[in-house]
Amino acid sequence: MIAKFLTIIAAILAIFGLLYLFSPQTLSQLAGIEATSAGLTDIRATYGGFQIGFALFLFWSSRNEQRQGNALMATALVFASVGLGRLYGIIVDGDVSTFNLIGLAFETVLTALCLTFYNRIGKDAR
Repeated sequence: MIAKFLTIIAAILAIFGLLYLFSPQTLSQLAGIEATSAGLTDIRATYGGFQIGFALFLFWSSRNEQRQGNALMATALVFASVGLGRLYGIIVDGDVSTFNLIGLAFETVLTALCLTFYNRIGKDAR
């Protein structure tokens, strides 16, 4: 079950990573980001490259039970950090957009699921 969960998250990240890599304008516009050509290159690298790399890490980790716990914790920490950054931005910048609310909900649910599965692994190991 954990391997399947990690594979699903990896697939989602890979899809978004590829969208950011090959069509950064599409998702950037949804987020309200206007970018120059240099900005688009940074979006491709940061959003696209990071998500593709993390997806590959999750695919790799999902195939080995010993790595699954680390993958769950890494995913929880990354998405908790992104969610906290987004929440801080909503508070400081005062713009509660649908895009940000959907992102925050996804990040919160994903963090909670990862921690739940991580705790389940810990209990099974005892």
